[in-house]
Amino acid sequence: MSLSAVALMRVTAAALLAALYYWLSHLFTAADRPSTTGALLATAPYLTVALLMAWKSSRREAALLMWLLAVAGLAIGWPMLRDNFAWIYLFQHVGAFSLLAIGFGRTLTTGSMPMISRFAERVHGELAPELARYTRGATLAWTLFFAAMVTLSLILFFGAPISWWSAFANLATPLLIGLMFLAEFIVRRRLPKEFRTGLIESIRAATGHRTPRHDGELPDLNPGAR
Repeated sequence: MSLSAVALMRVTAAALLAALYYWLSHLFTAADRPSTTGALLATAPYLTVALLMAWKSSRREAALLMWLLAVAGLAIGWPMLRDNFAWIYLFQHVGAFSLLAIGFGRTLTTGSMPMISRFAERVHGELAPELARYTRGATLAWTLFFAAMVTLSLILFFGAPISWWSAFANLATPLLIGLMFLAEFIVRRRLPKEFRTGLIESIRAATGHRTPRHDGELPDLNPGAR
């Protein structure tokens, strides 16, 4: 089996696992009643990630101790957590999109380079005016999208039935992100070919790796690229 086939299988498995997680999260949250399973779904993935990070930390003993203290705190407050686990999902949803909105938005201030411009510069070097305008506009668009997600999440959580908010947060959010990437892909196709960057190059740029471009090499036009 080729490496590309293995990678595709892994991505597919991860996507299916994520879809199952969000669907189960929605079912337990929309039921709007205390649930041990719902509380475990809300906390277990993050505790697992935190444990892995603590294990890989340069100060493993201290990090593991902090993790154990956090688990102990959750155990002590478990009855309240079980009865109100929907709040955990709210903090996760609003917190993640708030951080993204702030992170992208602060790069639009005078004297700063827009977030997506930074990624593009790592791939293309100094940006041509057309590409600079596009990447600034794309950064603004994503900032507004993230801010809209936060606003709508709060409105639905406090002003609508919990099942509506759960459907938005657990089911609609991944679809809306996908539509946002698709919209950006459609707009990006208007750029000259030499400015279109593929998904792999975008990931490498976002993680700080500059990917050299070879003369005559056609860029990858995968969705989600910058």
